[in-house]
Amino acid sequence: MNASEVPQKEVKPVDQCTEQSQKKEEEGSGSGSGHPGQQNRPSNHWHTGLFDCWDDAGTYCMSCWCPCMVYGKNRQRLDHLQENDTADPEHGGSGCDADCCMHLVLNACCGVGWVLQLGQRATLRARRHIDGSSVNDCLTAFFCTPCELAQESRELAEEEIAVSNTA
Repeated sequence: MNASEVPQKEVKPVDQCTEQSQKKEEEGSGSGSGHPGQQNRPSNHWHTGLFDCWDDAGTYCMSCWCPCMVYGKNRQRLDHLQENDTADPEHGGSGCDADCCMHLVLNACCGVGWVLQLGQRATLRARRHIDGSSVNDCLTAFFCTPCELAQESRELAEEEIAVSNTA
């Protein structure tokens, strides 16, 4: 038997390999969220990094000294986007509302106000199709509360601009 008679392994062109891996992703979890209906959505990343706090120094400083108010403002902005698909004309208002008070009480009594931020961050990630996990959200909210709140505020601003431009 010479070299030309030896059976050769079939080699797939690169395009076929890429197509097959894309089909597997579409059949699988898609964006990795595991939620039905989100399987074919493209996944995104945060527009700014967690430690780009000084991009919005005012919000960052406010989230260091009074995270409950920033949480309340972010919550109002996100709720308005969810309900109306438009930017909140009050831009979160004063931030002194029931959500702010709940965050404040949980922080003052047991130091766990950050727990409220988990649901808000998950909702924002789902709305914007941002990659991530609940474990990552938990670690971010616990260890980097001011940075996490400022990042959410910047992401909400991006969403509000996008919604305003399409309207």
